[in-house]
Amino acid sequence: MTEVTTVDLVVIGAGTAGLPAAIEAAGQGLRVAVIEKADRIGGTLWRSWAQLSAGGTSLQRGKGILDSPDLHFDDVMRISKNTADPTLVRLAVDHAPATLEWLMASGFDMDPDAPAVLHFHEPYLLPRTYWGRKAGESVLEVLAPAFEKACAGSVTLELGTELVTLRTSGVDQVEGVTVRRPDGTFHDIDARVVILTSGGYAGNPELFPQFTGGSPLAGPASPGADGSGIVAAVAAGARVRGQERFLPTYGGVLKSGSRWETVHLNDYPALTPQSRQPWEIHVNARGERFVAEDAPSVDDRENALLDQPDLKFWVVYDAAIRREAPALFPTWSEQELDRAFAAHSSFATAGDLRALADATGMDPGLLSRTVAAYNSAVVSGEDAFGRTHLPAPIAEAPFYAVLNHGSTLKSPAGLAVDSQLRVLGPEGPFNNLWAAGEVIGGSSLSGKSFVSGMSVTPALSFGRLLGRRAAGADTDPGSM
Repeated sequence: MTEVTTVDLVVIGAGTAGLPAAIEAAGQGLRVAVIEKADRIGGTLWRSWAQLSAGGTSLQRGKGILDSPDLHFDDVMRISKNTADPTLVRLAVDHAPATLEWLMASGFDMDPDAPAVLHFHEPYLLPRTYWGRKAGESVLEVLAPAFEKACAGSVTLELGTELVTLRTSGVDQVEGVTVRRPDGTFHDIDARVVILTSGGYAGNPELFPQFTGGSPLAGPASPGADGSGIVAAVAAGARVRGQERFLPTYGGVLKSGSRWETVHLNDYPALTPQSRQPWEIHVNARGERFVAEDAPSVDDRENALLDQPDLKFWVVYDAAIRREAPALFPTWSEQELDRAFAAHSSFATAGDLRALADATGMDPGLLSRTVAAYNSAVVSGEDAFGRTHLPAPIAEAPFYAVLNHGSTLKSPAGLAVDSQLRVLGPEGPFNNLWAAGEVIGGSSLSGKSFVSGMSVTPALSFGRLLGRRAAGADTDPGSM
């Protein structure tokens, strides 16, 4: 017989949005059940850089930076080319300053260089990106103690437990959830409200192309980011949106032996020209260049990558560049690189370009002509793609190639929600099924782009907001 429990609130997912939702709800006296599929709390905070963004903070004012939520909103819409959801962006930027102040008041270990303008994504016009010294773990160091305190009171945490079904009543009401515990038994939890914060599907190589227009998956997400919350909601009648707004991160190398999981973001090659100008060339699977490698707009490079076969490109260089250029892999030792070139399928080296092409599957004649044309551009100073940084030809054996993928840590598509973060069903919003975090899709707040801080900060803000809303409290949690 299936066990049945009754609570005020069920939170599916103990990550960036789920933890603050449970903390706020418990603070209002609700009985909360938190269901987490993994064996620990934290979700993507264990893998994310956890960039934050907010306009009009005390930290900005202390550094003489004049900013506001209105300016933040305008910048998000500019970067996303108006493809982000303006209603959700407005909600996010209005709550962002209070969320950041709350983190700092709670002991957040802010990096002293923050806020800043960063260039891994298309940059803001003002310094409004923040981050902790330990990346995502800095956020978790704030959330975990508060959540642990809540678990000593009215919050129950079930780890290793999977959402199976959202049990509905009619087309706009959820009665509760059915979950599967680690021992395989099923458990029904009845609740007044269910908040989905179960994350995206960027760890599921089978589901990713189904929700992302057929694009292949490559990225550093946890396999636990499997989209199960989205699948369960769709089975209950929820709608998905954002499938067409995928833009890959420019680069990322697979882990040895994996067909989709990349190395950690910290170990990606340095392909951002604002921090390291390129000495190499980037060629597609055929052996053709397709972009100015030093293009200052990462959006330009990422959109160019969208048109390349399988979203793959090779970074090609020679012995002189490996010896003289700033490190392409700053976190890798020379010994680690040597081992990769000896055994890793994404790394190739050869004594001449034709042999390099054979080792990588590129067209030998085309690769040779591509390199020759680039070398001529180095001599003339005129590059057909408009590249201006032309430090050296690619001419000294041995030659090297490293396979990169258009990658992603967050999934673009997600559950459609209204301005109150209620999940939209076939005939309008569910009354008591709400969602926050990556489960509503990264593109909802960044559009067909990457906008710094518009994943983690809204997840924190929306989680706090919904936790209080579940208790019928003022939905502006403020800064404390």
